[in-house]
Amino acid sequence: MKKVHFTILIFVSFVCIFWTKSIHLSSNSNKTPIKRDTITVDSMEREYFVHIPENLPKNSPLVLVFHGYSGSALNTIKTTKFNELADKNGFAVCYPQGLIDQNGKAFWQVGYRFHKDFKVDDVKFTKKLVEKLESLYSLSSSNVFITGFSNGGDFCNLLTCKTEGVFKAAAPIISCFMNEFYDSCQEASPIPTLMLNGTADDITFWEGDLDDKQGYGPYLPTQAMIDFRLKQIQYNSLTHDTIRSSDPKEKTLVSIKKFSNSVSNNRIWMYSYLNGGHGYPDYLKLEEQIWMFFNYYVNPQ
Repeated sequence: MKKVHFTILIFVSFVCIFWTKSIHLSSNSNKTPIKRDTITVDSMEREYFVHIPENLPKNSPLVLVFHGYSGSALNTIKTTKFNELADKNGFAVCYPQGLIDQNGKAFWQVGYRFHKDFKVDDVKFTKKLVEKLESLYSLSSSNVFITGFSNGGDFCNLLTCKTEGVFKAAAPIISCFMNEFYDSCQEASPIPTLMLNGTADDITFWEGDLDDKQGYGPYLPTQAMIDFRLKQIQYNSLTHDTIRSSDPKEKTLVSIKKFSNSVSNNRIWMYSYLNGGHGYPDYLKLEEQIWMFFNYYVNPQ
């Protein structure tokens, strides 16, 4: 494992490459530019991209979207529809960029075994970033939401354990609960959560990997992750739905279980991508599902 100072040098080069590619980047839905900015946390310059819809009112919600391992903020902007949804529904979107590891891949520090030597506090970075965005763009401090994919989803799980009161709801997608932070999450307050995992995922195993056969470090089975969330909210209601493709040749479907507590209004929505791998189907329109879930928890300002 390379030391942190070497990683920072790689990261600086990575930022320069991204800067040249992103100067003229626009949102998916209109000509509003995607703004690249940085914030310094623990003496490290960290990069992020933000989309602020035109004429966004003060105290609007904020959604943070975390890329997966080896992914990037820019690619997440290009391959998701959160900017379009932000323009239609009146919220800001931020795409933070992870640091670069010894393999030249961007990551979020959730305790993977091969990241143990990287002394980076991504939780602190995220909290500082939220504070900056709230101040800079006059955003609501009580309507902040997080979602992420794969390693970014794992990081969302970690954030729900380590950031009491910062985030209103979370949507970790194709994610896992690392055993390391699961044990420290028992006292965390419940948070409304939408989850999606594929039953045939060959990267984030549905059955988990408590024996660490993959080398990431032990992580829980999907059902154990669901059970933990349900124990938190103490649900008393359950509804079930199914979303299928209109293509008769499609062999997957999405089974949705919506758990809720009628007193606290906490919800857990579990999207099981049956026969699905490490991803999610276009027919689901996932970004719309995520915003619909978040919107239940937006406090009027």
